[in-house]
Amino acid sequence: MNKFRVKCELDYETFGPLVFLLNIRAQDNESQKVVEESFSILPNMPHTLLTCGVTQNRFDRITAELPGTYHILYEAVVESALEKIPVSGLPPTTHEDFGLEQLPFLYPSRYCQSDRIGRLAFALFGHFETPVEKVQGIVEWIHQNIAYTIGSTTANTSAMDTLVDHAGVCRDFAHLGIALCRSLNIPARYFTGYAFELQPPDFHACFETWIGGRWMLWDATRLSSPDSVVRIGMGQDAADVSVCTAFGGLKVKSQRVMCEYLSESRAKMSAEELRSMVVCHEVRREAPAQPKTS
Repeated sequence: MNKFRVKCELDYETFGPLVFLLNIRAQDNESQKVVEESFSILPNMPHTLLTCGVTQNRFDRITAELPGTYHILYEAVVESALEKIPVSGLPPTTHEDFGLEQLPFLYPSRYCQSDRIGRLAFALFGHFETPVEKVQGIVEWIHQNIAYTIGSTTANTSAMDTLVDHAGVCRDFAHLGIALCRSLNIPARYFTGYAFELQPPDFHACFETWIGGRWMLWDATRLSSPDSVVRIGMGQDAADVSVCTAFGGLKVKSQRVMCEYLSESRAKMSAEELRSMVVCHEVRREAPAQPKTS
């Protein structure tokens, strides 16, 4: 079991009464257990915890009744039941293995225009035989060809923009990886979380792919290790897991994020480990029993 302590402090300035949603809490489920947790806002304002029944993303809905600066503090201790799986042990994946739950992650979305880059994806990665080899090729290509440049993109930057500019930050690396995977008929989804030893400290974006009947995590930036992150949320792209969604005028004044590892000492996965192992952040679910036929 992997144990982490996560923390974030946010200061927002509001310019009038408004409601805003925060998506900063670690997911709490069978795969990732929140052992301790605290959430506070100063000055104290009404807020409600909401959990999405489909994604299990957790939101705090805050009603800011007066203009001013609001200080939010979130802290948690989290246990993660992640699993490292040898690439050689992954079962083959075909289109017949996809269920309705995976279908939304095959479609183009706002930031991941997979329908526009199919020819490029097949030219670059079509020669790989298995889905996991294709994804490994995509991650390596992004890492080698896209420059990680802080401040180079905006909230409107899409995978197509990143292809043109050859620069971006973690969300852009994730969007491009998702778009390329979907164009090759590999279900892919956006992952946001806290990352151990991320420099500079911040919320971090990665992506997951459905391979061998499970979701596998990838980080094309190589700034974090796939086995050293805590999930906040997942969705089709960043639009589903924005840190803050405001229904009115709101400005970020400051943001501080921290993630510590509380178990034994930890090193990032090596290049060799990343080639031979994949990381899954979900507990394996047993397949339902098949009905007997007479």
